[in-house]
Amino acid sequence: MNLLEADRRKVLLGLGVTAFAGAWPGSARMAFAQNADPVRLLLGSHMEYLQALAPAYAAAFGATPEIELVTTPDLPVKLNSTLVARRSPGDAVFVTAALIAGLAEKGWLTDLSDLVNDKLLPNGLIANSLTAARFQGKMYGVPVTIGAPIMHWNKNLLTAAGLDPEAPAAWHGVPSSFDTMLEYALAVNDPDNNVYGITDNWGGVGSAFTFGWLLQAAGGSFLDADLNPVMNSEAGVEALTRMVELLHVHKVIDPAAVTYTWVFDASPAYLAGQRGFFFTWPFIAGIANGSPDSALQGMSGFAPNPALQTSASVDGSEFLAIPAFADNPEGGRQFIELATSLENQILQGSTSPWAPSVDAAFADPAVMANLPFGEVIRQSYQYPVDGGYSTDRERWLEILCGQISRALAQEVTPKEALDEAVTQIIASRA
Repeated sequence: MNLLEADRRKVLLGLGVTAFAGAWPGSARMAFAQNADPVRLLLGSHMEYLQALAPAYAAAFGATPEIELVTTPDLPVKLNSTLVARRSPGDAVFVTAALIAGLAEKGWLTDLSDLVNDKLLPNGLIANSLTAARFQGKMYGVPVTIGAPIMHWNKNLLTAAGLDPEAPAAWHGVPSSFDTMLEYALAVNDPDNNVYGITDNWGGVGSAFTFGWLLQAAGGSFLDADLNPVMNSEAGVEALTRMVELLHVHKVIDPAAVTYTWVFDASPAYLAGQRGFFFTWPFIAGIANGSPDSALQGMSGFAPNPALQTSASVDGSEFLAIPAFADNPEGGRQFIELATSLENQILQGSTSPWAPSVDAAFADPAVMANLPFGEVIRQSYQYPVDGGYSTDRERWLEILCGQISRALAQEVTPKEALDEAVTQIIASRA
């Protein structure tokens, strides 16, 4: 996720991911409607893969983009302070999934539905990467990179318990395989020796990612089509009940998981070989298998999450959008088309730590070599990956996670927790 971008970038680049460099062969030959007017871009400071497109844009259109960089934490302030003054910070701008609905509601983003539906989806843009881009039936952003939490597992612990260390790779396609995962986790569980079958980070908003994929895997969703909260459905109660049972009935998850607020709180014990399964972001696969400090070098598996009714995850895509006040919106569209062309998506996936958003790019040998977990990300996006994106997501997410915490502490039942969450969310909107 975005809060982890700096750490992921440092770690993955440190593991030998190739930096962007050299020419961009063929980019100047790409067919776009010509517009050589000056173009300004507001890009994330971690988006080297987009910054490096400036020469290709200049070669294709005759104008070198003016680029301003912003960190993800500073992005909301930057966008709101300029747009409220009816000025644009760029002709194409970086937006996170959590910001799109709020900006669109204010009328500050351009509708990109025609670009998405007429050009990008036919060219292979992964449809499920657009969940956060939709608001009131229109598209307001284009994903340039995708990523969702997946399952990692310790093959050494599975082998020592007499289990098939390769079996988890197929679970995402098998209904009810979550129960099989639980059986495996119980088989390796040894709390007396600080070995637990599962680890995760359930502190703060971290619990919403596990709850979210279990919710969708059970057939539910955070919000309905009108963005009303429905996470207290039967599917939601099942999802939260399973989390409570992992902690208090099966006692198979590291009990400190409820205090871990981010991935790097939970990762040390997994990297030390003391945890069986770890549900978190794909970049952990590179650390576990490639870091000299990892006890799992070459022995950490990774696959989409196991299934209840289906596999599922929570979307972590990053987007480009065009502000309503852009000076050169056509130039912004040109840059978005350039960034999401198959050629440049392959280049992005083969020379950076960021997975492409175009399906065909994952099959390129250079992308597979650079992102060994890339195919798992692509597979994850064949299943539900919604995150419940609305204008008030930050507020309702805090309410929900507070009630999840109460259920995990056994202060209330899962149903009581989720009913209270929905009640509070509705009240907060009034």
